[in-house]
This record gives sequence, C-alpha cells and structure tokens, in this order.
Amino acid sequence: MKLKRDIKDVDLVLLITMILLIVIGLIAVTSASFPTAKKYNLNSFHYLIRQGVFLILGIIAFIFIMRVPRSVIYKNITWLFPFSVVLILLLWTPLGSSTKGQARWLDFRVIPIKFQPSDLLKLTSILYLSKYLSRNIYSLREAKTFLIAVAIMGISVVPIMIKDFSTAVVIGVALFAILLAAGIDKKQFLFLVVMGIIFIWLILKDPENEFRIKRILGFVSDSTNYQSSSLYQARQSLYAFALGGYSGVGLFRSRQKYTNLPEAYTDFIFSVIAEEFGFIGTLIIILLFIIYIYRGFMIAFKATNYFDKFTAIGMTTYVGIQAFFNMGVCAKLLPVTGITLPFISYGGTALVMAIASTAILLKISKEGTI
Repeated sequence: MKLKRDIKDVDLVLLITMILLIVIGLIAVTSASFPTAKKYNLNSFHYLIRQGVFLILGIIAFIFIMRVPRSVIYKNITWLFPFSVVLILLLWTPLGSSTKGQARWLDFRVIPIKFQPSDLLKLTSILYLSKYLSRNIYSLREAKTFLIAVAIMGISVVPIMIKDFSTAVVIGVALFAILLAAGIDKKQFLFLVVMGIIFIWLILKDPENEFRIKRILGFVSDSTNYQSSSLYQARQSLYAFALGGYSGVGLFRSRQKYTNLPEAYTDFIFSVIAEEFGFIGTLIIILLFIIYIYRGFMIAFKATNYFDKFTAIGMTTYVGIQAFFNMGVCAKLLPVTGITLPFISYGGTALVMAIASTAILLKISKEGTI
C-alpha cells in the first residue's frame, strides 16, 4: 500500500516504459550470455542471476528515492558529487580493476562485486550542476558564474575521460544540455564547443589512445586494412542484423553470439536482439527509448522550479544519448565506443543508476510539475 501511494500520480507512461525495457533486457541477457557462461563452465543463468541481484538493488534504490523528500537529495548532492569524483580518482590506485586494458571498475576485494564509479558520477554531476545553475540562473552570463559551471563540467569529465572516454562523452553531453537549457549565450556556446574539441584532440593524441584513432579511421575510411583490424566488432554486428532480417531467427537462436560477436551480452546486446527478433524487435526498442525521452523532456517542460527542470533534462539526455550511441555503434552508424544500452545490457552498476535516474524523473513528475 505504501509503494502504491508512492507511485500515485507519477508519469505512468515513463514507469511502464522503464519496466518494459528492463524485462526485455533480462530476456536478452539470458540469451546473449549463454555462450559465455558455458565457456567458463558457469551456470547457464549465471549472468541473469547476477543481473537479477542488481535489479533488486535498483528496486530498493527506486523505492528509497520515491519515499525520501526531495530536499534530502538537494542537500546531500553537495557531498555526493565530490565523493563520486574521489571514487573516479581511486581508479588510479591498486583498487582500480583493469579489464581489456581499461581500468573502469573498483574492486574492493572484501565483496565479490566490482563497482563502476562512472555510472554514479553521471547522476551526481547532473544533480550538482543543476543545483548550482538553479541558484545562479540570473547571473549565468557573467564570467564568474559561467566559469564555475565550466569547472564543474571539467571536474566531471576530465578524470573519467582518461579512463573511460565514451562515458565521459555521455556525461559531457548531458551537462552541456543543461547549460543550453539554462540559457548560455552564443559566445559561451562557442567557448564550450571549442574547448571540447581541443580537449578531445589532446586525449586522442595520447599514444595510449591509438586504438580509438584506429576505430575512427576505420569507420570513415574505405580501406579494408582499417576495417579488418579495427572494425571486426562492427562488421560482425552488421552480420547479426542481416541474419535477423524482418522478424528474426527466434529467441535463443542467435549464431553470432557464440563465437563471432564479442561482448554479446554487454556492448552488442542490441545486435543479438536484432538477430533474434529482427527489424520488429529493434523497432520496438527504439520506440520505447523515444517514448522515454519524450516523457522525460515533458517532465522537464512542466517542472515548476529550475533545479527539477535542469535535473530532468540532464537525466533524460544521459539515458537518451547513451542509448543512441549504443544502437548507433551496433548499426555501424558510429565508431565502436564501448557504451552499453541502458536498462538492457548486462551491467549491475549501470542498471541500478539507470533505475535511480528514472526514479528521480518520476519523483519530479509527481511533486515538481504543473
């Protein structure tokens, strides 16, 4: 009864959309992770069970956010943001766990679960910048206020960009959307664009990021040499789309997930869905994300205060741009990035934070809209 009372008057369309995406994700993870589980002699449902555990944690976070007063979130973001930045910095310590050459996870060793701090940073950076801008909205075009906002962006993006370039881009785009909504002028807009381009160039210039350059060159070049060495994943993903056709080969019948398609249950889970459910399945997922984005921006439009408005814009943009990047990569419309599909890809921290971000949107729809 308490939970029923908590979700009363929320945006039911957004809530149902999230639930549908999560259900689709659980089914897709079950199918796409099966070969990997067998490869490592694990239970066939090993990854589904782990995803289910994090789903329970996500539901707990959802209930907590729906029940706690918004003032609590507003006050505590002051320390939660710097705390999440500190967690990012811990990736440079022995606690940082490296997978395939990139240290994106923290391994505290006392618990059998790795934590990806960049997912927490997505939420806290959005909330912190929204709070700052809501308190300084009328002085944003002054140099001091604007530069502090830029500094918040820099603190949010720079540390994680060195370790996780694609996630940094997602965070940067979400924060940039908030600044656009806050009303920056043309000079400030150009300043941010130029600074972003310069910084991305400096990061890609680093010899350690040579593999990213190869991915980009392979994407824009007709050279088979580039494509054969750097776009293997994208090419196999396209084969999955082709095999799926209009209606798909059927649930659990994907062939690409066995040996050809790396990261089938994480980065390229959309490709497995395309093969098993065809054009119809991918269209349903795209439509669900479009509905999610539309409802999120409608909540922002109806918000009665700047903090809620900016928060809703940031949360919606983060989920939307991440979904766009993932599906674009799988369809070879974008270079390979390593970004997962919200609510659907296997990944505990990502699932919990995506649910938490939706809970914040639903809370705003219930308490902070017209």
